[in-house]
Amino acid sequence: MTKPRRSWLDILFQEQFLKVERFLYILVAVLILIASAVVIGDGALALYHLLVDAHDFTHGILKVMDRFLLALMFLEILHTVQIIFGEEHHLACVEPFIMVAIIASVRRLLILSFEISHAGQIPLERLKFYLMEMLIIGFLIICLVTAVIFLRRSRERRRQG
Repeated sequence: MTKPRRSWLDILFQEQFLKVERFLYILVAVLILIASAVVIGDGALALYHLLVDAHDFTHGILKVMDRFLLALMFLEILHTVQIIFGEEHHLACVEPFIMVAIIASVRRLLILSFEISHAGQIPLERLKFYLMEMLIIGFLIICLVTAVIFLRRSRERRRQG
């Protein structure tokens, strides 16, 4: 079966669209680099303040963890953008997006557990909401890790077969 011929207009639009798409990816990558530098700098500053003035140690640790985990998320997203540049088919790079979601979920889970353990007296109703959110995030992490495992196994099967 032969493929239908595409008109010159279709080809022109597709080429221009791909150029615009590539430009936007570059713009996003540059902005993510800037955001990563700002977040890492803020995290380093928070770490410095924590070491110099440790009057509110738990809040300082929470801020440092939050900044560096956020920077890690930015860098994973940047890595994903870089993979998109090298991929022929954009759907082949699903795994990095899942990894970013895992990092974001673990980040939220760590922040929640730290807030619960250092909040002092928490009303029972609010504690139930915290625990429910932690349960949902934990389940989400398990699902995302399972998805990565299935993706890697299917990739191995395609290589072998």
